[in-house]
Amino acid sequence: MYRPTFRSLAAAALLSLAVVAPASAHFLWLEPEADGARIYYGEFEENLREASPGLLDRLTPLPEGKVVASSGTTPVKVEKSPTSFVVTGKHGDGDSIVIEQARVNERKQGEKVTRTLGRLSARWVPDFGERTPALPLDIVPTGKPGAIKVFYKDKPLAKAKLELISESGWKRELRTDENGALTVAIPWKGSYVITVEHLDPTAGTLGSDAYDSMRLVSTLSFKVADGDTAPPTPAVFTPKR
Repeated sequence: MYRPTFRSLAAAALLSLAVVAPASAHFLWLEPEADGARIYYGEFEENLREASPGLLDRLTPLPEGKVVASSGTTPVKVEKSPTSFVVTGKHGDGDSIVIEQARVNERKQGEKVTRTLGRLSARWVPDFGERTPALPLDIVPTGKPGAIKVFYKDKPLAKAKLELISESGWKRELRTDENGALTVAIPWKGSYVITVEHLDPTAGTLGSDAYDSMRLVSTLSFKVADGDTAPPTPAVFTPKR
């Protein structure tokens, strides 16, 4: 007779708390490879990955990336392929990879023109060892399994709204505490992405381009080796644009 384990019961409880949103905004996330990583643009919960020709072509200029080690940072090469951006650069066992893409987006409503600086960024980590922020909006592990902290401009971001998403499509909405910290319960083994969005009304310039406000979206991706088997992962979906 099958007897549910404590972990499987906990996973079922977490599943009942999953937030099913009608639609999610696109974001970037990283998946490591032996000599670098792949940057995907789309919706992780649906395994939706944009391609070129298509929405992947909107991400200009190319994302910039670097390997972050305890001894410092090293720039990496980023090139566009038909289905992703390819990051080329060796990383050590404890190193993380971070990337960022920024551009000013213009929107016209009647006679009014609004310009927003969009910053899409991502971090991949091999474990939950403590790390320091390296991106304007960054999610970093703090040294214990599932323990993270969100920083904006190197300061903890209190009450930030996050989403924890598994590769099966399950997701849960969470918030950081007054210190920008949070410990997330990981229900299954497999790959996960945590997303955070932050709006900043501060105007400024990016090079010669002026903007009225900023919208930042950042992700943290990681893989859990131990735990119960996760539900099936959806097949990769690439929309025809």
